[in-house]
Amino acid sequence: MNLASHLRTLAVRDHLVISELRPLSGLAHTDRDEVWPVWQRIPVERRVEIVHALMELAEENVDLDFTEVFRWLLDDPAAAVRTGAVEGLWECDAPSVIRRLLALVRDDPSDDVRAATATVLGRYAYLAELEELDAALGRELHDVLLALIRDPRQSLEVRRRAVESAGYFAGSDDVQQQIEHAYASDEQLLRESALAAMGRSMLPRWLPVVSREMDSPSPALRYEAARAAGEMADNARSIVARVARLCGDDDTEVALAAIWALGQIGGEMARRALQQLSRSQDETRRQAAAEALDELALDQGFLGGDWRNN
Repeated sequence: MNLASHLRTLAVRDHLVISELRPLSGLAHTDRDEVWPVWQRIPVERRVEIVHALMELAEENVDLDFTEVFRWLLDDPAAAVRTGAVEGLWECDAPSVIRRLLALVRDDPSDDVRAATATVLGRYAYLAELEELDAALGRELHDVLLALIRDPRQSLEVRRRAVESAGYFAGSDDVQQQIEHAYASDEQLLRESALAAMGRSMLPRWLPVVSREMDSPSPALRYEAARAAGEMADNARSIVARVARLCGDDDTEVALAAIWALGQIGGEMARRALQQLSRSQDETRRQAAAEALDELALDQGFLGGDWRNN
């Protein structure tokens, strides 16, 4: 059965069988002429179902590559399909894909698509800061994210996701100033994103803010503060005692974020706190502490023995 016939079959099935999407892996650019006309006649609900199934299948099997399909789907008339395609491309480092995403985040008519794209661009901002991305492309990415943050016509969701992604540009005074403005906002969602960006910057200047928000009455802000401390890794060791206290937070998500952060921050104090938590009566926190200790052991090179009780 050729690709077009296969797609027609998938379109009319009562239930989508994910394994039947495997033939869409590894397609070439030249396959578009056969596939695209058929794809556009598939009902939108099924197209959305297929794009999400492709993402799931790709996560389960690293040998499958749906990059070419996801690139085509950036042109789908349905915003939900374009959003799924953006998320499906998050691991693709091809400059042509990054440039396409930059165009999408500027010009797509859907707030949802632009917000999803702004989020995915964070990975490339990280690569740019590590100098693992073409310098000119990195500068363009920096400028596009900064423009989104400053543009009052953009939705709150787009601007906050741009703030988070731009946070990786630790050396950019313009970006760090926008993070400060976002944190000073009356919009709590922007403040949450500002905390996420502070962590991604890994700059010590933000430690007092991150530490202070660990006492916030808002669980969401406490959660983001804990995550930010973990993102800062060993730069956050001066506030590890405050992170450790959050492990007992009444909000389980906040506590789990703090436990994860201790595993990222490392050091003797973090290790002792995690050892104590690994004996907790709370199974969820106990398991999270064990996983964080495993991460800590990996980073610090513990070999053999019952290192958790050393």
